[in-house]
Amino acid sequence: MDALVAAKLRNRFTLFDGDGDGRVTKADYDQLAQRLAQAAGHGNDTPAARKLAAEYEAGWARMSGHLGRGQDAELDEEEFVEAWYAVSRETGFDTAILPIVDEVITAMDTDGDGHLQPAEFTRWLAAYGVPGEAAVSAFNRLDRDQDGRISRDELAEAFHEYFTGTDPDLPGNWLYGPFPH
Repeated sequence: MDALVAAKLRNRFTLFDGDGDGRVTKADYDQLAQRLAQAAGHGNDTPAARKLAAEYEAGWARMSGHLGRGQDAELDEEEFVEAWYAVSRETGFDTAILPIVDEVITAMDTDGDGHLQPAEFTRWLAAYGVPGEAAVSAFNRLDRDQDGRISRDELAEAFHEYFTGTDPDLPGNWLYGPFPH
């Protein structure tokens, strides 16, 4: 695995490890889905919240299943990196990642225009614990056409670059804000 891809996956581990205990569990996935729904202003029992929860639950099942473990698995950083890398390659980007892109746009697009405005994007990253200033910097890098919003295609390209890109200058490396290189 490329060192930059591994560093980005380690960064993602940190974002998912909500309680900072050095392990990611289904509870961490569930809590993140709940924080995302709340950040978008959706109650826990709304269709958007249920879709987010279902997508994150499916993601957890793929991760723990890849390692031959059940829903109660606990993944340390290296296991998380290994599983994410393998699942994204074995399952394929369109199956493993694009559904997340679609759910992010659907849930966070509170004005319904099909794009993420700066405030919507910032709320999304805040649910992961990314500070506002870092989210604004990320938004500016990911808004490739500089129209003041991020389209589904721009977000999909950012996800693709984040999970597969080996060039340190790719805008998608900023998907979750800056990280140590």
